[in-house]
Amino acid sequence: MPSISSLCLRVISMQLLAGLLLPGSCRAAADEPESTEVSAGPLFVLAGDSTVTDRAGWGAGFRELLADPQQVTNLAQSGRSSRSFRAEGWWQKCLEAKPKYLLIQFGHNDQPGKGPNRESKPESEFRDHLRGYVREAREAGIIPVLVTSLTRRRWNSDGTIAPSLTEYAEATAAVAAELNAPLIPLHRLSIAQCEAFGPTAFRKFEPMKADGADHTHLNPRGSRVVAALVVTAMISQLPDLATVFDGARLRDYSGPNSHSADLTAGSLRLLETEETIDISSNGMPLLTYRKVSPAVPEGIKPIYHRSGFLHPLTTPRGLQVTAAFPADHPHQHGVFSAWTKTTWNDRQIDFWNLAGGTGRVLHQEVVSTSADQESISFEVDLIHRAVQDPVVDVLNERWSIRVSRGSERHFCFDLSSVQFNQTDLPLVLEDYHYGGMAIRGPVQWLSANDRDVDATKASPALMTNEFGSDRKTGNHEHTRWVVMAGSSDGRTGGVAVLCHPSNFRAPQAARLHPTKPYFVFSPCADGQFQIGPGETYRARYRYLIFDGNMEQDWLQEQWEQYASEAGVPAAPSINVIR
Repeated sequence: MPSISSLCLRVISMQLLAGLLLPGSCRAAADEPESTEVSAGPLFVLAGDSTVTDRAGWGAGFRELLADPQQVTNLAQSGRSSRSFRAEGWWQKCLEAKPKYLLIQFGHNDQPGKGPNRESKPESEFRDHLRGYVREAREAGIIPVLVTSLTRRRWNSDGTIAPSLTEYAEATAAVAAELNAPLIPLHRLSIAQCEAFGPTAFRKFEPMKADGADHTHLNPRGSRVVAALVVTAMISQLPDLATVFDGARLRDYSGPNSHSADLTAGSLRLLETEETIDISSNGMPLLTYRKVSPAVPEGIKPIYHRSGFLHPLTTPRGLQVTAAFPADHPHQHGVFSAWTKTTWNDRQIDFWNLAGGTGRVLHQEVVSTSADQESISFEVDLIHRAVQDPVVDVLNERWSIRVSRGSERHFCFDLSSVQFNQTDLPLVLEDYHYGGMAIRGPVQWLSANDRDVDATKASPALMTNEFGSDRKTGNHEHTRWVVMAGSSDGRTGGVAVLCHPSNFRAPQAARLHPTKPYFVFSPCADGQFQIGPGETYRARYRYLIFDGNMEQDWLQEQWEQYASEAGVPAAPSINVIR
């Protein structure tokens, strides 16, 4: 998986070749005048606006990347411009701190509309302010480093950024060239970074507020990835600084996946494309993860499009045991997760029933792919989005999936889900009879008495649980596993889902639909709970996809093995769920 440092270096190298880094800035380390006094303060001081602060900018990430976090003092202030930062005395505090390096970034609040106490024209006053900062820093024995403005995320329809700070970035670069000061071209680098991730994936780095995503500032994750841009660009010009940063941590800040993974583990193979992650065994497909929504079938409304689910699941002998866009319930897609009746910020949001137009779940980013001798794995991030204005990504959900080859008759995969509330308000999961981790079987498995099926063509699925209950008696029973099996084209097979004992409210209530081939583990069926700000909901399930029929005793043995595996807690844990 590419690291953010390698991404930064690639971006910087391309820009050097294109002549985008000014020649003067590349020589700055050698050409700096000798300090007139020895630095008695921290190695770095940061000066700038809110996009540099620890709370809403890249400052906190910069601190994390230092081998010694005490080597930086962040004096950046929200709402300040190159004019007001001096007028309010903050620039003097920067000089009095006596750092060796002083990083200076302005522009956002210098723009027109910010008022006479802050505004400055990029072609004149803004340049004068920066010239003064550079000269006064040098007179104080400090090395000034100019940083162009972090981009605002104003997205065009084609996934590119519409720049709004170009004039200020160009003015900063011009002053750096004129005075031969080091320059970090963060404006260009951050635009390239945004476009590499894309508008959906980059939202994981933005603060989520009641009025929508903040397209100017950064959350803690965003602070880290943007700080990595700053640090990598600075080291490329001032190589001696490499030793003061934590190289391993810099490498750990991941960039976007290259969408070209091809891994093997024995007979298993993982192939990632722009649209899917496909896993096969000996050339036979086993499962597909959908990064992009498949085409919506003719006759189905476009609102039912969905990404971020598994389909198809296929038995070792080629029987497909899932469906997507079934005409009877087109919002159901293979293996999918969604809550149905929720409340957030006094908004009623249904992430399950897409036709309501209040919420949906979609793929955000591939986090990693890997393989060992026995299994093949991948991690992906999904988002649970409130789609009506203002659009807010309430939950970030990470799926960790590990696929193992079982036998000639079955294969197995584990799915771990971690849902994180990335907003400042709780998501309330109301008491409701379905919602959670679900699976949808083929249309052929509809019951003969289902209103959406031709009874003469029905091949009803068997659905039962650990107690041997039928659909009616098993509905909302608390069970450790559920199995669904059926026939198609003369072949029989199915899928069993095992609920791990560490899950919230385990053994969880399982909704077994009376006529349709789907079931869902639904902890919300036992009453309201919430995922508070910054809290997580965790769940783990094991899926057994098999040919023929599986005996109850065998399934029970599989659950007991799953529950007792080393390193897996055997008792429920609901530390952060209320």
